[in-house]
Amino acid sequence: MKNNGSGRALTALKTSTRIKNSTKPSFIQPEPTFYRCPQCGQVLVTVNTHHDGTQIHCCGRALSALIAHTASDALAEQHLPLMTISGGFESNTLTVNVGASPHPMEESHHLDWIYLYTFEGGQFKFLRPTDLPEARFALAGNDAYVYCDRPVCKGSKCKFNCKRGFTAWCWCNQHGLWKVSF
Repeated sequence: MKNNGSGRALTALKTSTRIKNSTKPSFIQPEPTFYRCPQCGQVLVTVNTHHDGTQIHCCGRALSALIAHTASDALAEQHLPLMTISGGFESNTLTVNVGASPHPMEESHHLDWIYLYTFEGGQFKFLRPTDLPEARFALAGNDAYVYCDRPVCKGSKCKFNCKRGFTAWCWCNQHGLWKVSF
């Protein structure tokens, strides 16, 4: 607190990361499409509202869009991202943990990255084989939108489902791309 010279203390203004809107935001862009060069390992992400047939190339090769594995695929229990929102009304973080029991994180079998698709775009978190199979994403603005002030989101058990549509992808160096939507 500071004194403004009149003898009264001024309180610091709290900055809210929550939008003032009372309606759920819409997604600005469609879900991304992922590509991975088999030669150099480069990951490419595109977000197109219209597909004009342009071919993506890397290392002199045309790339095909990656097809994500889902909950119905074999090995899903080990690879599916699980999302947990915490932080309450003013600011939020979304933590993505991969695997019902943690995904292996060793040199021969590990996750390279986790990507989170949100109302305003997306965020990447890159992982090392020595890291935990998780990533924490800060949410602000429209992405921090919530209906309630619960400190931990109930997710699909909540009647509001304010983060419905958020999607997490992860890349396993042995088993490819995995996807789950909140």
